[in-house]
Amino acid sequence: MPRIAAGTVAEHRARQHGLLLAAAREIMLSDGPQAVTPAAVGARAGLARSSVYKYFSSTGDIYAQLIEEAFARWTERVREACAGETDPAARIAAYVHASLTLAAAGEHRLLAGALAGVELPPECTARIQELHAELDEPLRTAVADQGDPAPDITTALLRGIIEGGIQLIEAGRPYAEVGPAVDAFIRGPRSAPPAGPRRTAP
Repeated sequence: MPRIAAGTVAEHRARQHGLLLAAAREIMLSDGPQAVTPAAVGARAGLARSSVYKYFSSTGDIYAQLIEEAFARWTERVREACAGETDPAARIAAYVHASLTLAAAGEHRLLAGALAGVELPPECTARIQELHAELDEPLRTAVADQGDPAPDITTALLRGIIEGGIQLIEAGRPYAEVGPAVDAFIRGPRSAPPAGPRRTAP
């Protein structure tokens, strides 16, 4: 029986699980999604392949847990950034800054790689939609607090601008160039949609 490298069995399992997730993350970022396999993850973490299956049922499960962890980390960071601001415009700027900073650190490549790596089961796809909604919530709340009559639409459009900034960063543009440009674009004059009746096409 392998020696337990923690005070309790639960602590040992949590530590081993963390080591394996960290190994999977490293492989994803350095070698791409197709390199993530139970054998490769175990080898990177210094554990036998059989040990990997105590924590992951399949390669797809590794991807699912990587996605869950990455979303949780990203959501926590943007929430922390927004919590430090009271003005809605400042919260939006903080959300943008946190998102682009995380992208510059490789977090978005991790998510994009995991999402493109394998065909995920329907329940995992549904969970990803929930995680996206949780990630967008601080941005949507800030938009609504500005009095925007259509916060869902505006949030989706802002998300598109942020994604454009992320793509520029991943293409090699430095954050010092992209961040201020995205911030200036978002802070530019945005008129709210008219509240009156919609025109119908003739």
